[in-house]
Amino acid sequence: MRHAFKLSLAAFAIISTSVFAGPLEPIAGFGTNGWLAPGDIPQLDTSNSQRGMAVSPTTGNLVLVDRDSTLGNNAYVLSGTTGAVNGTLTPPAGGYSGGTFVVNGAGTGSDGSVYVGNLVTSTASTFKVYSWASDSDFTTPASVAFSLPMADASWGGVNRVGDVMAATGSGPTSLWAASGSNSAGGTNSTFSVGSVNASNTQTTYTAIPGTATASNGYRLGLSFINSSSLVGTQGTTLYTTDFSGSTATAQAGAIGAAQRPVAYLNHNGTPWVATIDTNGANVSIYNLTDPLNPVLYATANNTTGTLTANANGTGGIGWGPSLGGDSYSLFAMSSNQGIQGFVATVPEPTSWAILAGAGGLLGLAMRRRRAA
Repeated sequence: MRHAFKLSLAAFAIISTSVFAGPLEPIAGFGTNGWLAPGDIPQLDTSNSQRGMAVSPTTGNLVLVDRDSTLGNNAYVLSGTTGAVNGTLTPPAGGYSGGTFVVNGAGTGSDGSVYVGNLVTSTASTFKVYSWASDSDFTTPASVAFSLPMADASWGGVNRVGDVMAATGSGPTSLWAASGSNSAGGTNSTFSVGSVNASNTQTTYTAIPGTATASNGYRLGLSFINSSSLVGTQGTTLYTTDFSGSTATAQAGAIGAAQRPVAYLNHNGTPWVATIDTNGANVSIYNLTDPLNPVLYATANNTTGTLTANANGTGGIGWGPSLGGDSYSLFAMSSNQGIQGFVATVPEPTSWAILAGAGGLLGLAMRRRRAA
């Protein structure tokens, strides 16, 4: 009993200095107390026109994709400090074209490069990815980094791609990933990974072991772990997936049913995943040391009042650069419901091991800021 009590005291000391200091605290100057609400800027409203958002790991700025009927189809850069619009990324020569939505998803590379993809829902369409070298150049037109008709055999019969996308790497070796509904028939979850060097090479993965039959398990959340693995979800199940050549395998872990947009972070060798619930806009962080058992670390919500329903379950979430120590900026958007900004603090590996072992205290502490 005495040894157990000492362990609890040690765990409580760590909780007192890290968790009670705030694992998820609002970025006070971002919107109003960490919430950039619909209407705070013209590019953010209660429609479903904003479905894609990414965060630059170098500047901490946000890339917001908007299909506004008045402002047009654009990718905007927002300040990660205030949420103000820094500028509009210049479309390619001739403008955006093709697809059901000509712009929809967004991703950023480790070098600060920006990628925006369209949404295609037919084999008569072409999936495209546009790229910019940085989020601070508002004069250079986008390059077409990828463009391949869905009728190409490499898609394997899948004809909906681009509900969500992600990016990883730097320079011409960077990769994009995108997913949508699986319409190939008789197979399970699907996602695609391709180049951004205009070679138009890609691989589509279907019938992935470890995923449910006839599931669209990657459709609404996707984030790279590295150049050969990613996490994906459409809620309820988080698939930690390795891919190589033409094969992919997944390990399935349980998360909340409406936790869809996801973002992966490796902090000093410990894996974390952030999610946003597209029903109530709760933002959560999970420890992913065991992909079969994601462990909830913290939940918070900066929104107030009654939110417009996000009927499509879409949005975006992303980690910004390190703020020093164990803290990072974290931004989460649920379509129709605005964007939240947090300072997220995650524990060191040793601290996490102690916290995870002190389950009762940890559970109590982690829920102190959970939304009602």
